[in-house]
Amino acid sequence: MESSKVRPVTVSALFYESMKNIFDYGIEQFGELQALKYECLIYEELQRLPQRYWVHPECRHIQTKSRMYRSVMLPAHFILYRITATHIEVLDIISYRESISNIQKRRQINL
Repeated sequence: MESSKVRPVTVSALFYESMKNIFDYGIEQFGELQALKYECLIYEELQRLPQRYWVHPECRHIQTKSRMYRSVMLPAHFILYRITATHIEVLDIISYRESISNIQKRRQINL
């Protein structure tokens, strides 16, 4: 069964850059405590990804026959990742306000 396989996760540099921006914005808008809570939520989801990569829905903006592009839904963002034959590639964390064309450009990220 495909969903029972555990796969290693690789995370892009763009994801970490976006995380820094989200954290900085969170501090400015909501305070350090809330920014830390949101950051913890995001990293908890990343930790679960090796075992639960099939649980999350296909990214509706990047649909493929193989359903390889998936998204972890969060309160204000989603984590975009790609399932490959050997591992999971976390491409970016994206605001729900982002344009569809900008989201689709993320499929070009190579790890």
